[in-house]
Amino acid sequence: MADHLHSEQTHRSGFSYLFSDKHHGGDRNAARWSLELSEAEEFSVFDNADLHDISDDRQYLYGVLRMGDVLRKLGTLKQQVAEFPHADEGQPWHGYPHYPLQEVGPPNRRGEKCRPEKIVFEIMERVGLLTKRHRKRLMKGDHA
Repeated sequence: MADHLHSEQTHRSGFSYLFSDKHHGGDRNAARWSLELSEAEEFSVFDNADLHDISDDRQYLYGVLRMGDVLRKLGTLKQQVAEFPHADEGQPWHGYPHYPLQEVGPPNRRGEKCRPEKIVFEIMERVGLLTKRHRKRLMKGDHA
């Protein structure tokens, strides 16, 4: 898969989104999106992250994909939270499945390591993307 832009921009901020080959199998050492996730679903995670301004102090955005009471697995290592590093103005954003990682993930990223800031999960719960149970499990580094 070659890098390419999504045809739409986010609804709130008008951000462009880049589907990065690196995170779609182009780099075996990089976090990779699940093959079961469509581009439309991947973009919806980013669009909702922007819509609700689910961000941290670094201005990174974070998202999940909730289907009923279930959080979808976004990554090949069963990550359920995606991270979208801040992009400079006018540049497209990109993202990757980020958290949580357990025994199958690299040792330096397992458990609570690389956990987004607490405010990220609080915002997700407040806007209805997480239940209280989801938030508590993710804060501990467990899958929701």
